[in-house]
Amino acid sequence: MLPAALLAFAFVFLFVPPYLTFDPDQARLQNLRRDIPWHYGFLVAHVIFGTVAMVTVPFQVWPRLRQRYPAVHRFMGRAYVFGGVIPSALTSLVIVPFAMGPVGNTIGALLWLAATLYGWRMARRRQYASHRRFMIYSFALCMQIIEGRVMVLTIPFIPGFEPSSMPLLLETASWIGIVLNLLAAQWYLEWSARRNRASLATAVPAR
Repeated sequence: MLPAALLAFAFVFLFVPPYLTFDPDQARLQNLRRDIPWHYGFLVAHVIFGTVAMVTVPFQVWPRLRQRYPAVHRFMGRAYVFGGVIPSALTSLVIVPFAMGPVGNTIGALLWLAATLYGWRMARRRQYASHRRFMIYSFALCMQIIEGRVMVLTIPFIPGFEPSSMPLLLETASWIGIVLNLLAAQWYLEWSARRNRASLATAVPAR
């Protein structure tokens, strides 16, 4: 949880302040539609709601908080789902088509929304194993923007990079973040399942 929290807070500290000026010239969105008055407003809303999601999600995957302070876990979970994921994903679905992509951002928003809502539904049904699985997927999809943003900021400085390659870079960055984080989440789930089975096996006395 600690590395995830450090990454999340560092990302917020570095990338969110320009949007708090409410100055479109500070926006880091490629193809910001200045001819559409509400486009920048939706972008700022997306960033604010995304910030809520990013600063609350590390605590949702913190087992000690969930075990010792379940009320806090539930409160922060509601903030993550209803104050972060749902409005952030929906505003993304409005922003991206008018910004001409990338398609990966749309797919990522849909997957993030679906995984989160299903995980929340499983919690409501007290199916906590499924709840945990899908909220880990949700966590992975929430954090995928970090890899993409790092790529977008660093690759243009590589010698030989052409500005005409920027659309391809944006598309590639969005997909790499999604795929890598989901693979990491699946690996973690399988690893933790094996560890739990091993712990149960050693706890059962030999006959």
